Parts: sequence; C-alpha cells; structure tokens
Amino acid sequence: MLAALLVAAAVIWSHTGSAQGPERRRGFSPDRMAQRLTERLGLTEEQKSTVQSYLEDQRSQMQVLRGDTTLTREQRRQRAREIAQQTREKIRSILTVEQQQRADELRSQARQRFEERRQEQFDRTARLLDLTPDQKTQMQSFLESQRTQLQALRDDASLTREQRREQARTIREQTESSIRSLLDPTQQQKLEDLRASRGGFGRFGRRGGPRGPGGGPRELRRPGGFGDTGGFEGPVRAI
Repeated sequence: MLAALLVAAAVIWSHTGSAQGPERRRGFSPDRMAQRLTERLGLTEEQKSTVQSYLEDQRSQMQVLRGDTTLTREQRRQRAREIAQQTREKIRSILTVEQQQRADELRSQARQRFEERRQEQFDRTARLLDLTPDQKTQMQSFLESQRTQLQALRDDASLTREQRREQARTIREQTESSIRSLLDPTQQQKLEDLRASRGGFGRFGRRGGPRGPGGGPRELRRPGGFGDTGGFEGPVRAI
C-alpha cells in the first residue's frame, strides 16, 4: 500500500508539463496522506509526524524537480520515481513488523480488487460483443500479451518518450488487428457502436465512462487499441 501511494505521487509529479501539482490533480498532500496511512496501518502519533515530514521533504524535492529545465521529461519522470522510492524506504523503515505485514496485505488486496474489476470489464465487453468462449479465450490472450509488452516498454529507460509512444502505438495497433480478426462483421459493428456511444473519445471513462451513464468497457480503446496497461487504482497505489 505504501508503495502504491508513493508511486502514484511520483507519477503525478513526473508529468511536469502540467501546471497542476498533485494537490490539485489527485488531492495529494503530506498531511492527508499521512492521515490515510495512520488509519490503514495504525501509526502512532510519532510515526505519523515522521511520515508527514518525509512526505513534505518528497514534495519539496518534487517541486525542485518540476522547475529543473535542464532535464528531459523522461529524466524528470525517472528522478521522480527515485524520489518516491527513497521516501517509501524511509517510511517503511519506521514501521513495525506488524505494520509492514499489514501494508503488504493491503497492497495484495488492492491488486486483487483491481484484477477483479478488470475481469468484470472484460466480461462486460464479451457480453456486449456476443463473443464465443473461443473468442473470449483468444482475446484475453492478446490483451495479456499487450499488457506484458507495454509494461516492458514502460520499464525501458533507454527509450525517449517519443520512441516509447511510437512503440506503444504499434503494440496497440497489432493487438487491435489481432482482435478484429476474431470478430465477425456484426461484432465489428457492435464495437464501432460502443465506441461511438462514448462521444468519440478514445478511452472509456471520459464523458460517461465505466462509472458514468451507460459506462463502456475499458478493454476498448482508440486510436490504437484494446486493453489496459495495468496498475491498480485508489489510495492503495502507493504502499
């Protein structure tokens, strides 16, 4: 859980092209995050104060990082992850064994919930497209392969942002092509209808996405493909 909250903060701060900081984009603030960790892990007042000081130091480092124009976007992103990792290690060092175990349990539970939601979204997609059992199996295989490739791509620090983006586009296009080859004309039309119902946006979740009116499956994306690249959501994204 601790890793998830801090990684989420790092990702937020790494998007330095935006004028919005994490407080405005995700509600991140050291005191609120320290309070969340206190509630979830049963921190003492002394631990809570120490955690908050670590988080405030992280925020200060991130602010300096955002203003460093000598770094590329990818360098800032990498440095942001390093800062978050260092903060995570410092916080974990003051936890008791029981608190560390609780953090690991919460992270595992969050990951399981994420996987369950992703499976539910896929099942909803399959129903909407009237997929056969064989089509479902093959589509899941394509999507899992895409997630694996995209994860490896995100971890490849040797690529520039543009190179990573181009390769990700290619991976998604290949996945979409493979999936489309599974669909008959009627199912392909249903796919287009589903996308059209989302108002022309490329990802479900905007303008009436999965939680909105008539939410659509996140397994369908445009342009460039299907599938979710992973990572679980919510406040547990950092432990």
